[in-house]
Amino acid sequence: MLFNIQHRTRYDYSQPVRLSPQQLRFYPRSDGSQRVVAHRLNISPAPHGQNEHLDLEGNRVTQVWFEGETRHFEIEVDMQVETLRKNAFDFMLAPESMRLPIDHEQDAICARAYLDRNRADDAVTAFAAELSLGVNRDTLRFLDRLNRQLYDEFTQIHRHSGAPQAPAFTLQSRRGACRDLAVLFVDCCRAEGIAARFVSGYQKGDLQSDRRDLHAWPEVYLPGAGWRGFDPTHGHAVADTHVTIAAAAHARDTLPVIGVFVGGGARSALDFAVQIQVLDL
Repeated sequence: MLFNIQHRTRYDYSQPVRLSPQQLRFYPRSDGSQRVVAHRLNISPAPHGQNEHLDLEGNRVTQVWFEGETRHFEIEVDMQVETLRKNAFDFMLAPESMRLPIDHEQDAICARAYLDRNRADDAVTAFAAELSLGVNRDTLRFLDRLNRQLYDEFTQIHRHSGAPQAPAFTLQSRRGACRDLAVLFVDCCRAEGIAARFVSGYQKGDLQSDRRDLHAWPEVYLPGAGWRGFDPTHGHAVADTHVTIAAAAHARDTLPVIGVFVGGGARSALDFAVQIQVLDL
């Protein structure tokens, strides 16, 4: 599929402020499942300096810094991305991937951050274990069962701001936004020995919707297959209907804008708009 995406993010301030250096993540990843055809980034006010680099997770970061004061900060992105993976299961698992827990002996150092459970909870551990035992610890059946259960049994809500809920809270309440379901999915996978991470980007979704937004979903690392996405918001594995911008062990490291402003008593107001057009190739 060919995605044409326009994304505008604007902060307005109640009085002139000074912007700290800002880190922007708006450039799609290049990972074999997608390629960037075109990309344009406009920033207002114009930065005094700009630096492009990769973070530790391999996400492209645009660092910008400014001089003087401003009453606004606006980022406009116009991109064209081709998604390449039509079959979500076009792989052959390595033997150590077929049953849980996955043996990460060969990649233990790299996998460690994606196996660490920051706030392990007994209820989440038990929930994941029950699902795993129910499919005789078969890796792909566990991932499919987890994905479908979060889709079928959890109420999806929209929260335009705020960090993801703790996995235990989402499990107990049986409701959450896409980022909440993604974080719960990741924690369940880690509890069963599957390296997993949080992903931020865009989805095809309902192209007729008046309000589009960034989307979040989880990815798991399967030896023999690499990183593979699942989307509990829709209940299916990810193929060519999603565009990945950033992926990381922790959701905070995928935020599109990271930075602060300095101005005594100043308040900020956020406005954004996302437009997505998709062509089937």
